[in-house]
Amino acid sequence: MSVPVRKMEQSPESYAPKSRPVIISMAEELCTEKILDTIVIEGVEFTIIEKAKTLYAGSYFVAPDLNSEPDVEASCQWFQDNRGQIVDSVTPDRMICISIDYATPERPCAILHGQETRNANQPKGIHVIEAEPTLLIKVRSTDEAWALTKKITGEENPQWHMAPLFGLIRRIFCEDGPYHYNYEFNGGNGKGNDEMEYYCYSGESYVTVPVKKKG
Repeated sequence: MSVPVRKMEQSPESYAPKSRPVIISMAEELCTEKILDTIVIEGVEFTIIEKAKTLYAGSYFVAPDLNSEPDVEASCQWFQDNRGQIVDSVTPDRMICISIDYATPERPCAILHGQETRNANQPKGIHVIEAEPTLLIKVRSTDEAWALTKKITGEENPQWHMAPLFGLIRRIFCEDGPYHYNYEFNGGNGKGNDEMEYYCYSGESYVTVPVKKKG
């Protein structure tokens, strides 16, 4: 096993400086994020992010029962047809796919294809999810990441989605094993956070998993 290399990152310039006033508007509070740390394992960068309260707007398709999955293709197509209607999008350069309640067996799972927004008031038909502040662990879809996924979880790159990268993050950071990171999964708890895939129109793709410190 390779020894993880820890690489500290500076906060993005867009993140609030220390001199920022304490009283800020709701719009300013939404959607901001701060890079806390970057951990490199076998050439794969895992970024620890502090994510503020965030609104996601887009499609919303729910599975018909506990033993089924939502219509992912219909959800994606709905977003492609209606993305221009999302008001005040913060991420117009990408599509975000949220896997909702896939780890919560007592509720039917759902899918949302959408974008971050600063406005909860969206046109009729556009679903809005409010996600509470959380920590996220991010990993990009790269050849190195998929090789590590194959090595650790046994899963291959399915090409048309990135869900196996969720398992990579959870296996390394949230489960007992050789890496000893002190995190646990922080999704599927009714607070709006779940595993997400990000498809940037520039070609970059990555996933995030919501986590919190144990204890």
